Amino acid sequence: MKILMAPWGNPGGWKEVTYVFDGKNMKSKTSLEILQEVIKPDKTIIICLDTLAEEGKNYKEVRENAERRIREYADKFGLSNYEVLTAPGIGTFPNGIFRGDALDYYHYIIAKLNLNFEYSNLDIHLDLTHGINYQTILTYRAIKEMLELFSIFKKTRFKAYNADPSSPTIADKLFINVVEDTIPIPMPSAEKISQGRPLEPVSLSSEEREVLFKNELKNIKINNLELSAFIGALYNGLPLALFRFYPEKDKIEEVISTVLNTYEKYVEVKKEDKLKVTRKVKFGKDFKVCVFTHVIATLLKKLKLISSRKKEVALDEIENLKENLFKFDKRFKMRIEDDLYTLKKDLKEREIRNWQIYNEVLGKPIGEPDARNFLAHSGFERNVVEIKKKKNDILMRYHENKIRVVVDLCQRGLR
Repeated sequence: MKILMAPWGNPGGWKEVTYVFDGKNMKSKTSLEILQEVIKPDKTIIICLDTLAEEGKNYKEVRENAERRIREYADKFGLSNYEVLTAPGIGTFPNGIFRGDALDYYHYIIAKLNLNFEYSNLDIHLDLTHGINYQTILTYRAIKEMLELFSIFKKTRFKAYNADPSSPTIADKLFINVVEDTIPIPMPSAEKISQGRPLEPVSLSSEEREVLFKNELKNIKINNLELSAFIGALYNGLPLALFRFYPEKDKIEEVISTVLNTYEKYVEVKKEDKLKVTRKVKFGKDFKVCVFTHVIATLLKKLKLISSRKKEVALDEIENLKENLFKFDKRFKMRIEDDLYTLKKDLKEREIRNWQIYNEVLGKPIGEPDARNFLAHSGFERNVVEIKKKKNDILMRYHENKIRVVVDLCQRGLR
């Protein structure tokens, strides 16, 4: 899917100039018009700020007012077939004062874009011409991080554009420049759940804090340690752990929706001589982890690699994961291949009718799992993995009494 995105500030002061791109000229007040014509995207997304709002009795009305203004401008500029994503902004303007955490913009668009993406190959075109201040760099950062994760599973491409920096009073012709054209490098997420708090208080009273954590977020029930273990399983190349800690995708999606709704509920809106919008909570780092976990779980399921949590995993399922997932990192693929070769050689002539610890099968004493061996051998550490043969199939699982240890080992290297 080809998607054209553009962060927009306030279009009210934009002047008509001639934009030049790919050998074509077009008079317009926005670079997006000529980019739409040349690139021919399947979808165009304008990311605007709620700071454009002039009216609103509550935050829903504030967002709607800002979006309506953007649509009015976009229609006047001749744009068509576009969507508008209105994200939280900060600053003091003639129309209002907007207070909150700048990174809320980043977390918000990551969640909204990932929930709305079709999980297919992605060809992303990002026009940075009209973005302002923090908006530009946070949009760029969010898109790049998302594509690095997506590229583990799908083909991705990223192109960024920016028009010549110039004043319309001096130059009436602006060239649109390609400032980046890359195939993103596959990059697993390296962040784990820290406090298990996707929302953090900013300016709440003690009573409001109690309501937030005991009432508003009480239905958020996820196993933080196992969620982090799942993230670590991809990051460290541990196929058996990916099956064992695969999360309930629908529950994570519910968590994301609950957090977004609760966040907006805690935005205070007042109107005196102008709007005053105060965000009383902010997104925590754990919110991003939930969003990226949802992406990983969704793509694993869509590609029919893992569809649900499994404690007992057949060797051919591990082989399939090695070939079709871990190809994104040749080091992981080769290591898993070597470990599976050793395992098959060790077990070839043995009958194992009941579950046994790997070391027990080899006639060796069972000890405590070694962190280095666990990570160096794809999670097939011989003191925690149990083996069983069923007809010609080799089955593997982690010993349930050692699950907490496995959870900790999976998270090595995460921050």
